[in-house]
Amino acid sequence: MISATSSSISQTASSIFSKLDTSNKGYIDSTTLQSALDSLSDSGTDVDVSELFNTLDSDSDGKVTEDEMSSGLESLVGQLNSQYDSMRMQGAMPPPPPPPADGEDEGYTQDELSSIASTTDDSKLSDLMSTLAENFEAADTNKDGKVNAEEAIAYKDKQEESNNTSEASSSNLAEILKKLIAAYGDNSTTLSTISESV
Repeated sequence: MISATSSSISQTASSIFSKLDTSNKGYIDSTTLQSALDSLSDSGTDVDVSELFNTLDSDSDGKVTEDEMSSGLESLVGQLNSQYDSMRMQGAMPPPPPPPADGEDEGYTQDELSSIASTTDDSKLSDLMSTLAENFEAADTNKDGKVNAEEAIAYKDKQEESNNTSEASSSNLAEILKKLIAAYGDNSTTLSTISESV
């Protein structure tokens, strides 16, 4: 999780921008950003900055201004924190409840899932049922109007797979940000905290 204030992110963005905009054009392009990161990478390791650049270039004109750098970094920090929280919560998602004792697993309707979520004292079960109810259409793969244990497990597995992909992308962006901050940010206490927490 990244702990930073808007002003510290703005200060960081300003520092990075001023060090990258060496010709004082008022913007940086993807080539400039790529060159800066290539110079920081271990020899033989290529870093693709296209995802980062596209995130920062809010008007898609091929140029990142200082304002775009600041708002882009703030947005990225927010996204990374949100993904971190989501991954943490998904990791806590318990397995679905076992089928009924008679062996028949007819599943639960969306209303039943919501009802169980609101009436159980088990917070993990409540979270699971609430998640399944909120994502009912995605979880009800056979479209019978009910989510059974098999569908709940499949939904959970799909979410974990999606989170792993998202985690890899977030990890890549976080590493790029860490390199940029370490090399081109100022050396304030706030900045070092951001760098260490990415």
